[in-house]
Amino acid sequence: MRKFIRTGLASIPLLAASNGHALPVYESNEVALYIHGWFSTHQINIEGSTSMDDGPSRIGFNLDVPAYKDWNVGFLIEWGIQAVSPNQVLVISGDQQASPGERADPLYTRQGNAYAKHEFWGNFVAGKQWSVYYDVAGITDWYNVSGGLASGAFALGGDGGITGTGRADGAITWRKDWKALCGEFQIGLQYAAHVADLDIQAEDARGEDTLLVCPPGDCEYGLSRGASLTYTLDVGDGWFFGLAYNRVNLDIQTDRGLLFDISNPADMILIRDDVEINASSNDFAFIGGIAYGKGAFERGLYAAFNWHRSHNNEIAPPGSTMGATNFFNAIGSESFISWTWGKYNCYSIYGGHNLLKSHNDEIFEEALITGDKYRLGALFYGFQYLWNERVRIYLEGAIGDNNDVAERPDGFVAAGIRVDI
Repeated sequence: MRKFIRTGLASIPLLAASNGHALPVYESNEVALYIHGWFSTHQINIEGSTSMDDGPSRIGFNLDVPAYKDWNVGFLIEWGIQAVSPNQVLVISGDQQASPGERADPLYTRQGNAYAKHEFWGNFVAGKQWSVYYDVAGITDWYNVSGGLASGAFALGGDGGITGTGRADGAITWRKDWKALCGEFQIGLQYAAHVADLDIQAEDARGEDTLLVCPPGDCEYGLSRGASLTYTLDVGDGWFFGLAYNRVNLDIQTDRGLLFDISNPADMILIRDDVEINASSNDFAFIGGIAYGKGAFERGLYAAFNWHRSHNNEIAPPGSTMGATNFFNAIGSESFISWTWGKYNCYSIYGGHNLLKSHNDEIFEEALITGDKYRLGALFYGFQYLWNERVRIYLEGAIGDNNDVAERPDGFVAAGIRVDI
């Protein structure tokens, strides 16, 4: 008898434990179509300025087909929604971030992938999807308003699509789990070829009043690969242990570099079109994480912590450095703790931290215009009331500990509502 693997909705097993819901739109012996997502909004005060802003709202569809014997094949597509304040420019949540070119769009792509899943052979997914790196980074990404800023997942000021650490672009993943040692292991592997062109322009690279440009297609984020290993242990309310690694080749090499005279910015003059550029490097990130509990906002205690180190995976705000050296090496950590009680698990208090700092990067730190390091820090606190299984009301705040380089708010207080499909 044919059967549907209903967890096909989630691109990674971690998401199956989320508090989101999916509703069947159509079901038959041949196909099943589901809709999932939620809408959230909050009134937020940031440094004395109050506004009504969007939360990380989303809507998606999953089509699942029992293809052959125990194989299920289908696709998942999900969009982020900015409906309340579609032109907002301040993003304080990693999960809310879009790709750089989509930030002003009221509707933007969060995921779009096809999959083939089998109980023995594992799960194969191709397209834009949650990365294997996020299998570990996601254990602390449960805040209603902010968070997810220091794990290395949402890199380069976007959704981690280019680096392959967040919602990876153009990726192929394979995940397989097996039971052993009073728990369950899962291995994840990820691959992506060319991901994005690098738009590199460096002033004064070959003398005063000059601009060196790498021609389109020659400098790129190239081959990307990642791996994760997680273990869930069935002791007490459950333990989670995880490690993940991601690496991207930065192919910065050409013999067609363009050198311009910009002494008159209104009339740049091409001096040479055969300049050699050879500055290839790598973008890598490593993360380890541990968690205890049934899940975030589940009855009792849930506590999670992760730590990461990265190279060329973070970027400082434009104008914070001299030249084109605003990529930096970093270390970061995140935590999330919730305590949930009540007859229907309707009351939760929660809190934690995000901390991201530049680390052992003399070139970047010497190029800073102000300050000597990058530091982003926040302590979070919150209360959530689950009105029913699909409606939650929350109060969340943060106390910031940032320096001028990070250009982040010192804190916020927000009150909001989320309605699940």
